[in-house]
Amino acid sequence: MPPLWENELKMMNKLKTWLIMPSILAVVSSAQAFTDDEHGYSIEIDDSYLVSRNNDVTFFESSDSDTIVIIKNWPGLTEEAAKEYLLQGYQDEILAIVATSDSEEKNVENGKGQLVDVLGVFERKLMKGLAGGFIGNNGQGMVMLVSTAEKDWDTFMAEAEKIAASVKFIEYSAGPDARDWYYMLSGARLSLRGSSDDARHRADLYLCSDGSFQHRRSESTMKESDSGSAFGYSTKTRSGSWQVVDGDGKTNLSLLYNDGRDESAVIEDKNGQTFLDGKRYSMMRNNRCR
Repeated sequence: MPPLWENELKMMNKLKTWLIMPSILAVVSSAQAFTDDEHGYSIEIDDSYLVSRNNDVTFFESSDSDTIVIIKNWPGLTEEAAKEYLLQGYQDEILAIVATSDSEEKNVENGKGQLVDVLGVFERKLMKGLAGGFIGNNGQGMVMLVSTAEKDWDTFMAEAEKIAASVKFIEYSAGPDARDWYYMLSGARLSLRGSSDDARHRADLYLCSDGSFQHRRSESTMKESDSGSAFGYSTKTRSGSWQVVDGDGKTNLSLLYNDGRDESAVIEDKNGQTFLDGKRYSMMRNNRCR
């Protein structure tokens, strides 16, 4: 199971770089809520926060304190998965987060959520805050972390609760093809099989609902000679993040591998069958993601 904040940590490590890149940096306007039309939500947040985005993750940083707000969009999130992720905690060399309370149900506009108190350490600083999982009535989902320096928590707590309570789910503006494909593919496995005279090939793409994937390629060969038969088998697995994008009248499945390589393929439905760049893939249950 992928760690809760893995993608967010990569994002925080690059924050100093982002802060000098105007193309992806903005100041939230105090006159209205921050709205993400693509993923179908809005929140109320102070106008002093700087916001940067990377795919399905939005990062807010206070300009005058250690306060951070991280939102990771998670379409199709369930109550059970949200509770498990909130309570399991997380730790690596940069960030450690532990839940310090049981989950508490919270109603938000056009959806529902759960909140837990958390204690954490980020870059050797003691942090305190809230972690939440929210589910919209139309399939939207997100996990949220709102935290600040432990010494400032007592004065910031009311503001943190206000930010979490301000979550509002709205209509999507993303193209229906991409959105529908995303829901169909989340938690699915796409499998392609092929063969030649002396080899059999198989490719399995495991697409997880948290935006991660595993791509497993395998090949088996058999060669016969006068002295007998020789059999060989090889397999290779790579991982990364995935998304579905509309463009130029087509819908594409986009894969970004952890090694920096990327691939994109046109995805289509033909009489109930799934095709990637014209090749038919079998869609089946994914047993590698939760």
